[in-house]
Amino acid sequence: MLRSQRKISASQETEIDLAEKSGIRLNAAFELMGNEVGGRESLGFTKLDQKNYLRTKRQNSLAYGEAGSILQYFRDKSLENPSFFYSVQLDNEEQITNIFWADAQMIMDYGQFGDVVTFDTTYKLNSAHRPFASFVGFNHHRETVIFGAALMYDETADSFDSAMAKAIPIVMPNTTHRLCTWHLMQNALRYANSIFKDKAMKDKGMKSVLSTFMYDIEDEEEFTLKWEEMLDKYEVRDNHWLKLTFGVKEKWGWPYVRNAWGAGMSSTQLSESFNAFLKDFIQSDHNLM
Repeated sequence: MLRSQRKISASQETEIDLAEKSGIRLNAAFELMGNEVGGRESLGFTKLDQKNYLRTKRQNSLAYGEAGSILQYFRDKSLENPSFFYSVQLDNEEQITNIFWADAQMIMDYGQFGDVVTFDTTYKLNSAHRPFASFVGFNHHRETVIFGAALMYDETADSFDSAMAKAIPIVMPNTTHRLCTWHLMQNALRYANSIFKDKAMKDKGMKSVLSTFMYDIEDEEEFTLKWEEMLDKYEVRDNHWLKLTFGVKEKWGWPYVRNAWGAGMSSTQLSESFNAFLKDFIQSDHNLM
């Protein structure tokens, strides 16, 4: 396991690439490859080597042709209008990881209508699955306005949510951070629906249970009491997803979010409608240029 002796073979590189394209998490791919050769110690490389290989591959995709072109584009925009803003995040090897930009109109719109902002990263820009993140809101006619955009080369699901939660109070102090109720419900159906079966509720299951906490209960004490009753009724006190969800109840529970103005928005539907609009112009097989 000495660094000088560790090496990822060509066939192993292919297997790592296939696992990544198939959406298999790094840890799961590493365990799978270890099982195939009779144990991780027989692989000839570590999990860190695997991570570094994928990272190097990502960096190589940002060769000057792509990264240099977009930076030059932003410089030209700044010369045309000094109000154009862009920021490039580098890693410790000075490779581009994330790119943010906002033109003069976006900045003015944010100054006027930035009281409520939805942030969404579900739109995948191209075949490399680089998320295109949009900061979106309403104007005084309830028309969609764009406050800013980012290309996220270094977004990872495991760390992204917690990083956002830490960043928002710093970048946007005195704001209320909410979770999208639609995405929360989808996660509920995925992770907890099977344990909420009640003949009296027919097919409603988790959707009916969670909706009560999202929209109906107004008192914090009643919210906690009803949640405890729900855990006992369905015998789900050990459910990991429910524990995590209750831990962030201030970001979705009705007693906690009802007093913070949200322009009538409880989900990122506005961002998703913008994403649908984007699909007429940006296809997944387009490169960055």
